[in-house]
Amino acid sequence: MTDQDPKPASASPLRKLLDQPFVGFAPWILLSVIEGPHRLVLAAALACGLAIATTVAGSAVSVRPKILDLTAVVFFGAMTAWAAVADPGTSRWLGDWAAELSNVAIAVITGMSLVLRRPFTLQYARETTARQYWTSALFLRINYTITAVWAGAFAIIAVVGYIGDGPLHQPDNIWTNWLIQIAVIVLAIKFTNWYPDYATADRTSAAGTERSGAAHYADLLRPLTAYLVPVGIVVMIVAGTDWWAGAVLLVAGIVTTRKLHQTARTAAPSVGPDAVNPTGPSGTDPRPSS
Repeated sequence: MTDQDPKPASASPLRKLLDQPFVGFAPWILLSVIEGPHRLVLAAALACGLAIATTVAGSAVSVRPKILDLTAVVFFGAMTAWAAVADPGTSRWLGDWAAELSNVAIAVITGMSLVLRRPFTLQYARETTARQYWTSALFLRINYTITAVWAGAFAIIAVVGYIGDGPLHQPDNIWTNWLIQIAVIVLAIKFTNWYPDYATADRTSAAGTERSGAAHYADLLRPLTAYLVPVGIVVMIVAGTDWWAGAVLLVAGIVTTRKLHQTARTAAPSVGPDAVNPTGPSGTDPRPSS
């Protein structure tokens, strides 16, 4: 099997995991979680180590190195070396802005892949999709859209982080440094898995399974509304006299998640064996397994 052939149905769990685009973002997210005063060298080194481990693990199961893996190794390797030898002033500056720098970098990398007409998700999608579909309009549209969402997600995270560290001068602000950023990541990950099914909904309908648009959007939004529950609990604990805001978020999360769960179940029963695969039992679904 070549490095561009789709993986077999019996692919190992490790290979299936490495085929997911969000795995490529893990080092960038790791740095944002760990970095802080006097922790930049540690955070950058761990992010670089994770990128190297992902690349090596991929090679072990015949997964071709991806642009996200290689750029992470270079970027975080350089950041580790820079932070290790920087003078105290530069070290403080890096400690303050490392997360924003990394988020801007990954937003630029993913955005440039769109400009160059090589959306980064193509590298993952081609691992799991038959070659005959690689040039189809649907396949390309799905990958352009998912790549654009990730580029936008990291741009939003960079702006939110800047607001907390810059104008607000609150590097430990729970909203700008944690809750909003995590919500954006949760939504982007869910969108990556949701959009291929949504984009092929017309083909699925032709195969005998029909779902309303509301049901599709309910699937997308449910993880985000469920996230309001732990957010509400956290806000109730740390917000002091504003505990009521956390209570509102908690109740809203429970109510909306329950409502979306009911909406998502409004699908007609499948008809025939081909309903599972829009291309029939002998075809291969052109959706990227993202």
